[in-house]
Amino acid sequence: ARWKNTQPIPIENFTWTDLSASGVTDMGRAFSMVADQLKIPPMPGRALPPVLVLVTDGQPTDDYKSGLNQILNLQWGKKAVRIAIGIGQDCDFDVLEEFIGNSEIKPLHANNPEALARYIKWASTAVVKDVSSPASGLTGQGTATVQIGQIPAASTDADVW
Repeated sequence: ARWKNTQPIPIENFTWTDLSASGVTDMGRAFSMVADQLKIPPMPGRALPPVLVLVTDGQPTDDYKSGLNQILNLQWGKKAVRIAIGIGQDCDFDVLEEFIGNSEIKPLHANNPEALARYIKWASTAVVKDVSSPASGLTGQGTATVQIGQIPAASTDADVW
């Protein structure tokens, strides 16, 4: 696991570079890296809840529960809205449900590039917008409650991974 970009980049300066997947799925290490960024600092004491989107095509090959617990033991980890997108048939959707931690939100299943793009766009626009709306709030347990709008329909395109 490693960061694609180590510093924040203003959106107007961001240039996408395609990713390639190979090797192992260091999900636990990735969760630990996210947990480090959810600590105060670098996170401020007061802000809107973060939105964490897990996109994976595999199954964890390390201790993901330890990394996930690091996230969940932090103020911002508890308040985060967690969304997950599983790619293809080999993804462990039970792990994605555990990451989300909300029985009302199910992992999204992308079987082709069009569905993946649609889900990422939805997560980065509709979910972020809803999290920042006044209707969002915190439950008594300190977790974020948010109405995340209409999830894009699953694709029936023939191009399947």
